[in-house]
Parts: sequence; C-alpha cells; structure tokens
Amino acid sequence: GFCSGVYIKPSSSSASSRPHLRDSDMVVSKANKSLLSSVFKSRIRKTGESSIASSNKDIAGTSQAVKELLSSKNSSSDIEEAPLQDRVSNLLHVTTMEKSSSEKNLLLKIPSFTTKIPYDISLRSKELSRERKEKRVYKNNGLSRRFAKIFRDSAQKLGTEAMFGAFNRVAKEMSATEYNAMIGVYLEHAEKSNDLDYALDHIEKAFELLKSMKDRGFSIEERAYVPLLSYLIDMDMVDEFHSFKDVIRDASPGSVERLGYYEMLLWIQIGDGEKIEELCSTIDGKSEEGLSILQENYLLALCKKDQRYHLQSLLEIVDITKVHSSDLLANIFEYLGRFSLDSVAGNFLWELRGSDEGRKNVSDLISIYSTSTPNLTVEDTILKFNKMHEELDAMPSSTSYEKLVKYSCDSNEVVTALNVVEEMSEAGLTISADILHSLLHAIDEVLEFDLVRRIHSIMCTKSVKPNTENFRSIIRLCTRIKDFEGAYIMLGNLKNFNLEPNSSMFNCILAGYFREKNVGSALMVVKQMKEAGVKPDSITFGYLINNCNREDAITKYYEEMKQAGVQATKRIYMSLIDAYAASGQFEKAKQVLVDPDVPAINQNELKSVLISALASRGKWADAFSIYEEMRKAECHIDPKSIISLIEYSDSKVELSMLVQLADDLQDDKSWIDGFFRMILSAVRNRKSSNILDLLKRNKVRLSKKDIPVETHFDEVFWAIAETEPTEMKLGMDLLSFMKEELEFIPSRKCLDFLLHACVNAKDMVNGLLVWKEYQSAALPCNVLSFLRMYQVLLATGDLQGAKELVSKIPKDDIDVQHIIEESLIVYSQAPKKKKLKKKMIGFPTK
Repeated sequence: GFCSGVYIKPSSSSASSRPHLRDSDMVVSKANKSLLSSVFKSRIRKTGESSIASSNKDIAGTSQAVKELLSSKNSSSDIEEAPLQDRVSNLLHVTTMEKSSSEKNLLLKIPSFTTKIPYDISLRSKELSRERKEKRVYKNNGLSRRFAKIFRDSAQKLGTEAMFGAFNRVAKEMSATEYNAMIGVYLEHAEKSNDLDYALDHIEKAFELLKSMKDRGFSIEERAYVPLLSYLIDMDMVDEFHSFKDVIRDASPGSVERLGYYEMLLWIQIGDGEKIEELCSTIDGKSEEGLSILQENYLLALCKKDQRYHLQSLLEIVDITKVHSSDLLANIFEYLGRFSLDSVAGNFLWELRGSDEGRKNVSDLISIYSTSTPNLTVEDTILKFNKMHEELDAMPSSTSYEKLVKYSCDSNEVVTALNVVEEMSEAGLTISADILHSLLHAIDEVLEFDLVRRIHSIMCTKSVKPNTENFRSIIRLCTRIKDFEGAYIMLGNLKNFNLEPNSSMFNCILAGYFREKNVGSALMVVKQMKEAGVKPDSITFGYLINNCNREDAITKYYEEMKQAGVQATKRIYMSLIDAYAASGQFEKAKQVLVDPDVPAINQNELKSVLISALASRGKWADAFSIYEEMRKAECHIDPKSIISLIEYSDSKVELSMLVQLADDLQDDKSWIDGFFRMILSAVRNRKSSNILDLLKRNKVRLSKKDIPVETHFDEVFWAIAETEPTEMKLGMDLLSFMKEELEFIPSRKCLDFLLHACVNAKDMVNGLLVWKEYQSAALPCNVLSFLRMYQVLLATGDLQGAKELVSKIPKDDIDVQHIIEESLIVYSQAPKKKKLKKKMIGFPTK
C-alpha cells in the first residue's frame, strides 16, 4: 500500500516473523493501506451517469471546437457515420490544430508525466512494469497497436482527463479491441507515474472501462486483464485486486480457474501464509480424475514462485500421471531442476513412463529438468540429459533435442549446439525451422560467422525442415564472411525444399556487395532478381539510392521505384537524405523533409538522420541549428544524431556545448557513448583542462555496474598516445582516477597505450611508473610490453638500459626483429641517416 510516499507489504500472522521490505527500503503502516483501499472503493462506486458527469466536467476546459465536436447533436450524428478510429483521429486533429493556433487561450490542463514528485511510489514496481511490458504480446496485432496509438496520442494532446470524457461519449460504439487498447494506455500512465493519486485515478478509470465492457456483454479476455492484475499484485493492492477479479469473473465466467492462478500469486507476493494454506488445502490428490483446472492453476503459481515449503507436501500427494496441463508438468520439472531434486524427478519420470499418455512426455521433461539444473556447464547438462535417457530406457525426441539446442545457444555454446544438431541428423530426427533459427541467431550473437559453413552440410540432409527466414539468415551470414558463392548456393537449394526466393534474400547479397564497395556485382544482383521473377522492394531501392554519389543516379533509381509501383517508405526518405548529403547536395537533402508525400509522423526521425548526415560531412553548424530547433520544440531526437554532433565537432566548438549535448542523452548506454566521444574530442582538440573535473562530476554514473566503461577509457588513452604533444599528466591523472575513484583495474590496452605515450613524450619517470602498473594489475609483460619499454629507454637516452632489456626479448619472430632495428634508428640519440615516421606498434603478424 501507499501513503505519504512510503511503502511496505501488509503483515500477516504467517509472515510477521519474516518481514520483507521493498528494494527501495520504504515502509508504511497497515492502517494506511486500509485507508487507501477504502478510498479506492469509494471511487469505484461512482459509475454510470456520475462517471459521465465527472468526465464532462473534466472536459469543460477544452477548446470550443472540441466541445462542439463532443456535444453538438449535428456533429454527433455526422461522426457516427465514420468508424470509431476515424472519429477519434478527427477529434485529435481538431484539438491539435486549435492548440497550435491559440495556445495562449487554451484552457485544457495537460498533466505533466515527467514532473518530479517529492516521493516515489516504488522503484521496484517500475522495474517490474518494464519486465511486464517486454513480455506483453498483442494477439490482435494490427488493430490493438493502432488503437493504442490513437488513445496514447489523444492522452498526450488532450490530457488523460479530457480524453476519458471524450471517449466516454463514443463508448457505446467501442469494440472489445478498442476497450482493451484504452485500458492499456491507462495502465501505462499508472505504471509511469510517481504520483499516488494520479496512478490510482488511472487504475480507477481502467476499472470503469472493465465494468462498461461487462455491462455491454463483452467477454474480458486474459490478455486484457493480466497486465492489470499483475500491476495490482506487484503493488500489494489486495482489495483492489478482488474488485477487479469480481468484475472479470462476472463478465467471463470461464476465467474463474485462471483467476485462481493470480489469486495465489497475490498471496505469495504479500507473504500471507494462511491464505496460501487455505488454497493449498483444496488440493487433495484423491480424485480419480486427477486435479481440477483450478487446482492445477494453484499448483502452477506455486511452481512459478518456487514455494518449496508448500510444494514439498503437495507433490507427495499429487498423482503426476493425472496432471492434465502440459504447462504445469513443464513447470513442475523446472522447479525440481532448480532445486536439483533428482530423486523426486526420477520417481515422477518412472511413473510417467509407466502410463500411456505420460510416456510421450518423458524425453521432453528430461530435457526441461536437465537444462533447469543450476551450476552445470553445458557439457555437464548434456551428459545429464543422456544419462537420464539411458536410465529410463527412453529415446530422445526431436522436441527434447530442440530444447537442448536452444539452451546451448542461449549459453553461447554454439559449437556444442551444432554438435547436438549433427547428432540429430545422424539419428534421422527432424531438424525444425526453430532449431535452425536458434543456431543462426546464436552464430550472429557470438560473431562466429564462419560457423555458418557447418550449417551447409546440415542443410543437405533430408531431415531438415527449413523456412524462408532460415535461408535469408544463412545467406546474410555468408555475405558477412564474404562467401558470396555460398550465398548463391543457398539460393539454388531453395527448390530442394519447395521454397521460392524472395526480395529479402537478394537484398542480403545486395547489401553485402555494397559493403565491399563492389558496385558492379551489386547491380548484377538487381538484374538477377528480375530474371528470377522477384520484384525489387523499397529496401532494394533504399540500398541503391543510399549508395549513389551522383544526383542523376539518385533521380534515376527514385523514378524507377515509382514506375515499379513501390511505395516510398521512411527508409527511402532516409536513403535520399544520406545520398544527397554524400553527393554534396545539402540543400536537396534538406528539401526531402518538405516533400508533401513525407508523413508527418516520420518528420522527427528524418530530421535526426539529416543531423547525422550534415554533421558527418562537415556541415556541423547546419546540423546543430536543426538540432536546436527540434530541442526547443521538444521533439524526440535520435541519440545517434546527438552522438554524431559530438563526434564530428571541430576545435571551434566550445567544450561546454558538447557537455550540454552529452547531458541531453537520456539512457545510460547512449550517454556513455556520447560522454566519452566528448572526452575524445576534447583530447584531440587540445581542450583537456576540464576533462578530469567532468569525470569526477559524473563519478556516480560511471560507477554503475551495468555500464561497461573500461573499453571507452582504452580509447581515451589511445587518443592521448596519438596526440602531439603528448599530455602525459592527463594520462597519469586518468589512470589514478580509474584506480582510486572508480576502483577499476587498468586493462592491458590502457597500459600499452599509456606506455606508448611515454615513448612519444620521452618520459622515463612516468614510463617506469606505468611499467610497475603491469605488475600491480597482475598483467605479465608480453613481447609488446617489452618492445614499448625498450623504446622508452631509447627515446630518453638510456642506451645501456635499452640494451639490457632487449636481451630479454625473444627474437625468433622476424617482425619483432624488424621493430627492434627500426626502433633503434628512430628513437636512439645517434645521428639518423634516414628520417622515419614514428608509428604505433601493432601486434606482430605472426
């Protein structure tokens, strides 16, 4: 519950001995929790006309045009002829137009979702809500997303209060899909808010919509109520949960069993042992027909939340052969695997093997159990998998192998996964498209593109059942290793599986040739597409336009695209901007934005692309001007564009301006990238006096464990080493900051670059300090370390020390010998017959 900005779980007799605080360590009394529930109850009683009256009151402050659109009889009858989404869009358009024309007279109060509140509802709830959003799937994909966008835009333009009133007037014609989308928007606003009253108000509105759905006879589907119930559970809102549950149950009587699952999750969440025991007591295991659906849902929730105390007794009385739900069976074995309960799992598997139905699931359950067991390497997991199959005299199934392959791929053990697939192939088992997808995705993730060659041999077997997406991925990976012949072989193999080539496959080859700057072969791909009867799409033309460096060629492909009937997409407009900028036609690149065919919704993205295109081609001032306009208009700017402004800034740009650009980057990943590009720019442009202060000011953010910054520091040390005159003080100060302030252990690259800087600066003192850092960081000196220190000694005139050191360097490598000889000429104090350019030592080719 929540009150006065503090938070705790409600206590119970069973949980009092083990208090559980939130991650944010906030506390509140149980009395305040009850007060909150009573407030919510009093709110949700106000439905029907009172709700409409309240909504009408909310929109009393809207502009006159909106009032007329909502209340006028004539307007209403006109609106009813159009689909709801069109009516909503018209409403949004009218309101937006009037807002822009007479903003000073606008009376509508738009709530600020970014206003800082003096207290936070719950940091934990925000993390959980993000997880839920990642898992949320819209089954009615197109419609749900479109309606959700309409409602979200309406909330942003009108304000949620006015939006609720506006939609209340057309609610009688809303479909279930529209209801669900609107409920989703209210939940999003509640999850994002730090304001207790604001969040409760939006939950109340979602509740009213659910009641309206029930009153109109709509069934409330699980995909609609799950996010709501999950939010209430996460926030420990017990009474509110039951209010929602009652409405859902009345509207959809068939959901009773599934609601039982969420009720069990609620009691587990708040730690109410008595309520958990009460529900568990209904599971007796004595029925000849097995567990009921409700009982299985109770058991499923216990498994999901690893309730070992309650499961220990329940699993002793449950007849595993009479569990009907495959989902429950899988979760039982996942739970057993997580706690390494080998004997229980073994007994259950023997029981299942002895039943006709259970025998079919044995191999899959072995796979689930073995891959859920903690602290095992992938090899040990496979050994366990094989051993359990042998003990039970069971043959591994295709689906159990599939789980094993996915587990190996998720663990980045791609070679092991390939071995498993090859075993499947030898055993004559079907290799599904899903298995191939897991393999190809993992190869892409670990950047081991050469492994795609092993896929070739697998594709030659009869047991493979690939789809077109598998072929597209293989072709793309072939182009990444420049194996264009292999890519074409894959295109030829399509007919063996009764599959047809498509534009995405050819586009992969086209992109590969352009990446290699092989324009002739790329154009040949377009010809081959036409010969194969495959029409080029917008992505094809996007690649062609993007790789033009002449205005006439850009025009040619754009006209060809229109003649082919291919619709210009956002990607096409982006390609036009990049191509015009690359050919020096900067004004034409800007003109793309004013093309009447460019959708308004794409303007911000295209402006961001224009900023990057101009900044990277020397038009920094123009790029910054567009950025400033967008910033003042509070438009969304792609972080990549801001980073481009930082990266391509020159010495004329003030460091304070770059600091502001970096501060405008919101998410940590983009900020780190932009911040260190700013540091690099300052080093290269000799504006390094404030670098250490900037690092100290951002110490907290740089210390976050989930943000890898070590590699960025390596780049800074490299820049210091390459910049002349070398700023050794800055380098040593950075090294101290890393060690003392951030508590980082310097990497080998960091020390190598710093030692090279000592060579350029002819700094013996700091060179010896850096040499000692190798020992402090437990980094054994290798050949390159010795070579760099050898150069330091030569550069500072210590020829005797250099001679002693060089005697310790292995000279069996020709490249090492060459570097020693060249260093003696370049860095020694002896007269030089030939002036050689100093360069950074790289790794010997051997």
